[in-house]
Amino acid sequence: MSGSSFRAAVPELVYRAGTTLLAPLVVLFIRFRSKTSYGARWRELLGDVPEKDYGNPVWFHTVSVGESMGARPLIMEFRRTRPDIPVLVTTTTATGRAVYDSVRDLVPHLYAPLDSPRAVKRFLDRVRPRLYVTMETELWPALLAELAKRKIPAVVMNARLSDRSRDRYLRVAGIFQELIGNRLTRLVCQTPADAANFEKLGIPGSRITVSGSVKFDISPDTGAFAKGREFRKQLCRAAFPDSFASGGPLFLAVASTHRGEDSLMLDIFRKLKNVLPALVMIIIPRHPERFQEVWELMGTAGFRRSRRTLLEKEAASSGFSCPEVILGDSMNELYLYFGMADLVLMGGSLVDIGGHNPLEPAALGCPVVTGPFIRNFRKIYQEMAARQASRVIPAESLLAELQELLGNPRELQKLGAAGKAFIDENRGALKKTLEEIWLVLDRETAL
Repeated sequence: MSGSSFRAAVPELVYRAGTTLLAPLVVLFIRFRSKTSYGARWRELLGDVPEKDYGNPVWFHTVSVGESMGARPLIMEFRRTRPDIPVLVTTTTATGRAVYDSVRDLVPHLYAPLDSPRAVKRFLDRVRPRLYVTMETELWPALLAELAKRKIPAVVMNARLSDRSRDRYLRVAGIFQELIGNRLTRLVCQTPADAANFEKLGIPGSRITVSGSVKFDISPDTGAFAKGREFRKQLCRAAFPDSFASGGPLFLAVASTHRGEDSLMLDIFRKLKNVLPALVMIIIPRHPERFQEVWELMGTAGFRRSRRTLLEKEAASSGFSCPEVILGDSMNELYLYFGMADLVLMGGSLVDIGGHNPLEPAALGCPVVTGPFIRNFRKIYQEMAARQASRVIPAESLLAELQELLGNPRELQKLGAAGKAFIDENRGALKKTLEEIWLVLDRETAL
């Protein structure tokens, strides 16, 4: 055993022992303390998935909502072009699972096993995948070790590695290479900078390629978007029959909010209403368990309020008065809310969460802006801002810039058009990523 292999063996043994002991405790926490709902499927976290023939599938792992939305077009295209090869998708969260609910007949879903040797072995024994494909930075040592042991290739699509993460891994480069780098078959990176960072950690350039980001190759739900546009018209006709022809109210959608952002936006909204009295704000919490909490905040703030799940019925009743704030308390309807909006503010950016993906609204021509905390999507926002396709707004300027944009229809139109053009110009990663997956599959089949 080489010196680096020996140095890596000790941390791996500690990691394996620790995750073996912790996995049952994590599951107990999830079942009895966490608000995340796995229902009766919680056993899947321990690898206890249904015993059946999965057909030796290609296994795609897409973690949560953002990764699932980005990967779903690629998975569906893989399914269309290679119908002879079964696929299976796993997520870590229930909200990620919901992205695949409408295609469950074509893309079966399981919850991913925790990165514990026992859970991983049980999962692989039952599923028996021919290839593992994961997204971005989901690199789990126990899983990669068991895949390598079984000679199952592992591909990372949309791979990214920031300079900060690279520097952190460089401190333990030998361990990283032994536990992770040596066990990756192919890395399909978002940018040349990501590829260079992986090479600096010791991964051979022959195993790395650059595709761009598959997140640009999204297929927006134009039907849901059109439904949102029509729903907005119906709402405006019901609430403002006399003034509807002149445009009716403005709609600001605050998408995927986290705790702390809702109360902040309600304060800002109160000030915006002094200048834009016809403004309506839609707040869409990121997690459904917060719907009631945000509903109560709206009531405490004293605004006329309604819920998406009640609004159509209310609008059909006599004497309907348009709400000032609307709670987006439905799942898988983001495109509908985008269709209602004159401007979309992405949540997760007003508190230090790291921001959310602006590409979904931009792909449909929606004007989209963000607050200052954008580390998860910094490159995308910077590129969009440079093209005047989005704005990154400092906290102290939020009120002024929202007021400026919402009061300037021409500027909103320009912002939306620039965002859509930016998306269209960056498409193409999906095709290249699929080609890399096919190459790995064909090579493994030939061996």
